Amino acid sequence: MSVYRHRNSPYWQFDFQRGGYRFSGSTAVPVGRPKAEARAAEAQEIEAAERLVREIRDAGRKPLTLGAACDRWWDEVGQHLAEHKTVSTALEFLKAQIGADRPLHALTDDDVLRAIAARRRHVKPAGRDDKGKQLYREISARTVNNTVPILLRRVVRRARDLWDAVVIREPKWGQLLLDETRRRTPEITIEQEEAIDAAERSDYRDIRHFATITGLRLREALLRWADVDFEAGVVHIVAKGGEPRTVPLSRTAYAILWRQRGRHDEWVFTFVAARTKIDPRTRREYIRGQRYPITAAGLTSNRKRHWPVKARWHDLRHTAARRTLRTTGNLKIVQRMLGHSDIKTTADVYADVLIDDVRAAMNATETAVESRKKALNRADKSAKSLSTRGKRK
Repeated sequence: MSVYRHRNSPYWQFDFQRGGYRFSGSTAVPVGRPKAEARAAEAQEIEAAERLVREIRDAGRKPLTLGAACDRWWDEVGQHLAEHKTVSTALEFLKAQIGADRPLHALTDDDVLRAIAARRRHVKPAGRDDKGKQLYREISARTVNNTVPILLRRVVRRARDLWDAVVIREPKWGQLLLDETRRRTPEITIEQEEAIDAAERSDYRDIRHFATITGLRLREALLRWADVDFEAGVVHIVAKGGEPRTVPLSRTAYAILWRQRGRHDEWVFTFVAARTKIDPRTRREYIRGQRYPITAAGLTSNRKRHWPVKARWHDLRHTAARRTLRTTGNLKIVQRMLGHSDIKTTADVYADVLIDDVRAAMNATETAVESRKKALNRADKSAKSLSTRGKRK
């Protein structure tokens, strides 16, 4: 028997192995109760574990290591994601931190907690000081969650559900997530937009205006002519997660696309090369005066060089959403505009935009309360007046 106390739990714990698999957890027996009761509870866990091991062997299922699971998940899912570089680095970190040879069925809460603690010590560049020295800052709790517990959960559940891997007990993912600081979503003001207009190259201005109107993400805005349907007034894109979407065009968005016609056979948004060069990253040659498709790297480079305000491309999406919500007050419309599958996501991010509605409701409540008070005062005065007249008679 292997019943023991844990300093962080009010219950007796069990930890044993059967058939090469480790089983651990709480007996649900308070430590104030006799240990014999905990041992009886453990005996039931052992009986269930032995039955599970027999079922696994009869079905011919085999243990899967964390390293093998991460590699297969990368081949099937990770490499196809827009954030594939970040995902690749995170998977290698998990394999190194927890151990590539660790069986998935042996993955514990403590393994995940240790990986989280190690990840929290990582930093990222945060600009340079006045002397040009590189500065760093801690990565956010959101980044830690996305690259450790959430990523691990995706790997483990795909292995369990699709690969028939043995996963006896998953870590308690919800309890392992770090609390994330909620910040107001940034918005580019009209004044900032005008400043960018004045400083930015005209080649890149149209695609930025288009994204500010439609709320498309950076890569979604890199349209091909095959995606554009002028007759229906829509564009067809493949959104985040591989979901196909049809995005309606406003009058201004339609006009922006119409201006791009005849500039390139395949791509909608293009730029004119300012000088002849060979891109050191892609080895692509650019000839001065000729037109080329705008790329994701080009948009990022243009933003860093020419935007006079501190903002991200994704802030254009927030700007589109906040302006539309402020104008319409309709959260459902903004959900459909952004392509959110769940309106809760839209509400969580943009609920603060509806502050004017809350203020109006508060003002209406105050008016109603004041009216009620005045009515009660008039009734009270009337009652007193009648009482005085009765006494005089």
